[in-house]
Amino acid sequence: MAHLCCVVTLLFCAVCVNGGSASAQMAARSQPMSETQDLEFIIRSLFDAIATLSDYRALDNLPPVFEMPQLLIEAKVCDAPCNVTAAYVPREGIYLSENLDPIGQPLDRAALLHELVHYLQQGHSKFARLTPCERERAKEQEAYSIQNAYLALINRQERVAFYDGEFVCDVAGSQQENDDRR
Repeated sequence: MAHLCCVVTLLFCAVCVNGGSASAQMAARSQPMSETQDLEFIIRSLFDAIATLSDYRALDNLPPVFEMPQLLIEAKVCDAPCNVTAAYVPREGIYLSENLDPIGQPLDRAALLHELVHYLQQGHSKFARLTPCERERAKEQEAYSIQNAYLALINRQERVAFYDGEFVCDVAGSQQENDDRR
């Protein structure tokens, strides 16, 4: 709770010192805001769903979950504009676009579940024998599969699709650049 107070105080001070300019407000919002505590119930329920739908088991420690503007997530994880709204970054946590509402919107909750799958996949031995590109491809395919199983579990008709063109691996197992992927 003290962390939240500091963020609010910094935002207030930035607006006061800079006369409320839009750039000061954007600078204050560019810092990721942890939402883990607010999302704890949802994260734990999604861990339970993942355990039901896969061989992964929930961990006691929750990953950090940050809310931030989508443009900043894109800048963090993409080399070009990419329309990503959620991402798991190893050793950092999960980043969610501020326009997602995983508490109130089932599709947004499914997007968080997808990133939680990536969190649980980290270091899992089932991917150890794959080349780096093949490993990332297999992880992504599995995350989409579990996400779709979750959507079916909660009686949603929508499904997400894995675009296979994102991971074109060469013979050596390295990812090739694919200009058609975006």
